Order: sequence, then structure tokens, then C-alpha cells
Amino acid sequence: MNWKKDFKVSALIILLVITAIALLDNARTADSAAKLSEDKNRLEKKVTSLEKEIERRSRMTDDLKYENDTLAVNLSNLEEEVAAAQASVQYQDFLDAISVVEAYKAAEDFKEVTDLIAFGNFTSFSTLDQEDNCPCRITFKYSNLDWSPGVVLNLKEFSINKDKIILTYLTVEDQENNYQFVLTRRDGFYDMTEKWRIEDIRLVEKEGSPL
Repeated sequence: MNWKKDFKVSALIILLVITAIALLDNARTADSAAKLSEDKNRLEKKVTSLEKEIERRSRMTDDLKYENDTLAVNLSNLEEEVAAAQASVQYQDFLDAISVVEAYKAAEDFKEVTDLIAFGNFTSFSTLDQEDNCPCRITFKYSNLDWSPGVVLNLKEFSINKDKIILTYLTVEDQENNYQFVLTRRDGFYDMTEKWRIEDIRLVEKEGSPL
């Protein structure tokens, strides 16, 4: 009978060992699952962080591309303007334009002035009587001017706008404004030869003048 008792004890021991192994295995499985869950959460956070970084860098790339495209367009426009200015206005043109204004300054007769004016839309002359006695007026497209001899003094500043040369001249003290001459290559009223002529005369407020 002892062998039966020993068998039962051995079977119980084996059962306990199997149970212990199963419990340990379950514990290891649960621990591994917890670690896998932690790793999964950590990886998800890293992926989210990387996605945000990629999105931020993508926006930066788009902004830089937009700025680069804008700079390229501005540079292209500037190059075109410089090329146009160099092609259309040479130094001799500048001298010729100045000579036109100098002729305007020296004119003592209104007929001399009319020969310097470019023919354009809505440009006309008017005088006091049929004998062309002054006061005389030049009516430009956007402005008009009462002509008087001897009021224009020295060149103050100049600029070039594509095919136009703009010369600003000082005027005598009793004139409220300086004169800004806009010159272009056009035919005239009586002389159809294309050359530098006055397209417009703008009145520019003198520095220090009261508003």
C-alpha cells in the first residue's frame, strides 16, 4: 500500500510544479503584455511627435519656397526695369532732355514753348487773344500750367521711369511750387520729328512751404 501513497504524493508534487510553472508563465505573460503596452504607447507618442515635426518643417519649407518665389519674381521685375531703363534712356538722351528744359527756361515767346511740347491726348494751348498775346496756358492730359517767362531756375533732382525722364527744377521765389518736367520721345504739334519733348509739367510743393 505504501507504493500507492508514494504515487499520490508524487502526483501531487507534479501537479503543484505544473501549477507553479503555469502561474509563473502567466505572470511573465502579463508582465510582457504590460511592457508591450508601454512600448506601444511610447512609440505612438514618438510617431505623433514626429508627425508634428514633419508638419512644422513642411510649413517652414512652404514658407521658404513662397519667400524664394516672391524674391525671384521681384528680382526678375527689377532686372526687367533696369534693362528697360538702360535700353531706352542713354546718357545722350539725358543731355537732350535737359537741353529741352533749358530751351523752355530761355524762351521769351510762347511760340518757342509750343515747339517743345509733345503732342498727346487732350493737350492744347490757349492765349489771351488771336495775336497769341499772353497770359498763355498749356493744358496737359492731367494738369495745366500758366506760362510765364523767366520763372524756372536750376535743376534740383531727376529720375528715370522706363522711357521717361523726370527733371525737377527750382523756380523763382514768388512761385508757390517748383516745376517737374516729364519728358518723352514724341512728335510735336508743328514738327512731326520724334525727339525729346515735354509731356507734362507738374507743380511740386516747395520744401518748407506752408500746407
